[in-house]
Amino acid sequence: MAVYTSLTAADVSDLLSHFDLGKLVEYSPISAGIENSNYAVTTSTGEYVLTLFEHHAPDEVRNFVRLSRHLGSKNLCVPSPVDDAEGVWLHGLKNKPAIVCQRFAGSHPKQLTTAQCEAIGRELAEFHLASRDLPDARQDERGYDWWHSIAPDLSADLNDDDKALLADELAFQQSQRPHWCQLPHGWIHADLFHDNALFNGDELTAILDLYNACEGAWLYDLAIVANDWCAEPDGSVDQARFNALVGGYSSVRPLSAEERLHWNLVLRGAALRFWLSRLLAARMAKSRSEELPAHKQPTEYRDRLRWHRAHSLPEG
Repeated sequence: MAVYTSLTAADVSDLLSHFDLGKLVEYSPISAGIENSNYAVTTSTGEYVLTLFEHHAPDEVRNFVRLSRHLGSKNLCVPSPVDDAEGVWLHGLKNKPAIVCQRFAGSHPKQLTTAQCEAIGRELAEFHLASRDLPDARQDERGYDWWHSIAPDLSADLNDDDKALLADELAFQQSQRPHWCQLPHGWIHADLFHDNALFNGDELTAILDLYNACEGAWLYDLAIVANDWCAEPDGSVDQARFNALVGGYSSVRPLSAEERLHWNLVLRGAALRFWLSRLLAARMAKSRSEELPAHKQPTEYRDRLRWHRAHSLPEG
């Protein structure tokens, strides 16, 4: 269950009363994702997504949407909030920031294909290039400094082997910090899992959830995608999908020599980041007497990290 704030039909109808979107026909929770509460909303005029931000203040949300509006103006397939009758797009619902966006056609890919990996690679490169002229990128709240600050506390939830793995990887990443700083940086999506994209067949129709977008290394953003879109259940990487992803990306923005040299470092860093964030999410869920969905377990990214520590992928 990824919806943490329950809404009634009256709640949704009251919010819609501020918009020229017609009457509520039906609404239902969307299970994908682990941070925000999302509802599919059908009105008499169309289909929309209502998002409640569980962990972000209104000013943070305004910053997220600044990026989506910028990218939308450059014809990237990203959602942007609908203005209400007074031209206001940011609302409050259940004491949380809330927005309504047009719902895109398509569905989340399940059996990932090389064509889909190539398409997401191309669009991610377009995302990076199109955002270069948008100033004041948001700081990554779960970047390098966060890894080191949160790890000692989360380590208490681990067995001895995993504690040793975490400590060793953090020491390695710290020793490699100068290389991270030399990589090309800019706006990154930072959470482009396959359940944050929509496809019709092999045609990409939308990139969703820009709410973690921030400043970071572009290669790191690509590594986050690779660790999800190209991964096998045992933590290994499917080389054909990886080649397609990197090939698609490079067809729009060729990787630099520095990026090609440090692929393994960044893939490990991306796996570490999501191992830590899922450990935190699991702890928070436990405090609510809940459990994370089976496909969002921390061990998935622990195994990704172990695999990357033992293997070095070709460039793609």
